Amino acid sequence: MTLTNPLPLKLTSRTALLSCALAVAGWLLSSGAAMDASQAKPATADEPHHGDHAHADAATLTNPVKSTPASIATGKALFERQCVSCHGPTGTGDGKSAAHMTPPPADLTDGTWEHGASDGEIYTLIKDGSKNTAMKGFASKMTAQELWSVVNYIRTLQVH
Repeated sequence: MTLTNPLPLKLTSRTALLSCALAVAGWLLSSGAAMDASQAKPATADEPHHGDHAHADAATLTNPVKSTPASIATGKALFERQCVSCHGPTGTGDGKSAAHMTPPPADLTDGTWEHGASDGEIYTLIKDGSKNTAMKGFASKMTAQELWSVVNYIRTLQVH
């Protein structure tokens, strides 16, 4: 009995067939492992984040809203309306909803900025949100000027 081989290889012995099967299995396992690593879940409160990352395009953005008492007051009012439930009234990440979030909301007072520390990176994170977290984007809820005012307010929360 002759088997037709759909592969462009001639597998004439059991050893060759077994070698090919093992190679394919190894390739599938390594491809699956790579896919799993790229789809890894975000760190939880008990797990450390695996290093900071920055957003190069966002880092080049310049805040067009001068940090004045008026823009900071606007940012504070928006923060209190949109952000306090997660980040808490002082920005430490202890809002009423924070206990149910994995990963937990960022502490905006500690100077640790996983998504970058420039005004543009903070603005972009607020505008677009953060994938695989509870941080949703606010582009549809605030104007660009309002988003920049929130950045100005957040800057006042930082402990130096």
